Amino acid sequence: MALLLTPPVKGTIEYWRDGILQEIPDLEIRLWPDVGDPADIHYILVGKFDLADMPDLPNLRLMMPMFAGIDHLLAHPRMPDVPLVRTGPPEGDPAMTEYAVLHVLRHHRHMPEHLAQQRQKLWNVIPQKLPRDQRIGFMGFGMMAEPPARVLQGMEFDVAAWVRSDRQDADIEMFCGADRLPDFLARTDILVCLLPLTSETEGILCAESFAQMPEGAAIINLGRGAHLVDDDLIAALDSRHLSGATLDATKPEPLPVDSPLWLHEGVTIMPHTARRVRPDAIGPQVAEAIRRDQAGEPQLWAVDRSAGY
Repeated sequence: MALLLTPPVKGTIEYWRDGILQEIPDLEIRLWPDVGDPADIHYILVGKFDLADMPDLPNLRLMMPMFAGIDHLLAHPRMPDVPLVRTGPPEGDPAMTEYAVLHVLRHHRHMPEHLAQQRQKLWNVIPQKLPRDQRIGFMGFGMMAEPPARVLQGMEFDVAAWVRSDRQDADIEMFCGADRLPDFLARTDILVCLLPLTSETEGILCAESFAQMPEGAAIINLGRGAHLVDDDLIAALDSRHLSGATLDATKPEPLPVDSPLWLHEGVTIMPHTARRVRPDAIGPQVAEAIRRDQAGEPQLWAVDRSAGY
């Protein structure tokens, strides 16, 4: 019974092996491409790895991605028919929380506009809202979105969230279902997208959505590049309907050098750096997933393939 460790998103494969062994000292770990006998592989931790290269693993029981985005795995024709279990910290990733809060505050305090003024040697004071007058909207309210939403709510921002299924929350207003999306967009001054990428959410950041937001609103895409229609964003910025955008995810990645997003004064491009994925952060979830599999217990963080997340 062995775990196959594929090339990690960050760090060396040996660093990841040693980190996982801190959590499961007696686990046999094989480092790709040294699979050994494929029949020995019961678990696979997926990083920068093309499933097309994966040999047949007749006894595979569990797949665990190192990252949050799983759409490319679910869509792959060689995705095995085994549970796909998330490995992110169940209480949320502190790196994502600090990153989301950082960029909300950047737009709240008009930092992109101030930097543009600096380049022009302009000394103009931009009117500043109080947090309670700034309406923050999170698209998605899963384990990556809920912690920063609550931090911002604790800073007295007016925070709401849009989710697919009915959900109630004592502190944060919930807009549930497609029919409530227009109402959510209309009350959102700074939008943070942390949705999973599915057929229903692809291209959701588009001209129709932007038109329903207040004039001067800003967007922060921390989800997937395919959530955004680039040309629609540029048009909304050029018309001044949107004031700015921060993009941590683009399509494709890296962003091509000829993309107009690079040099647009209203756009901040980040090279997909929101999370710092490390073995000490996901190792406990890997250990728990394997323990549950061996004990015959249900997985806590299994992906619903029909929903896409």
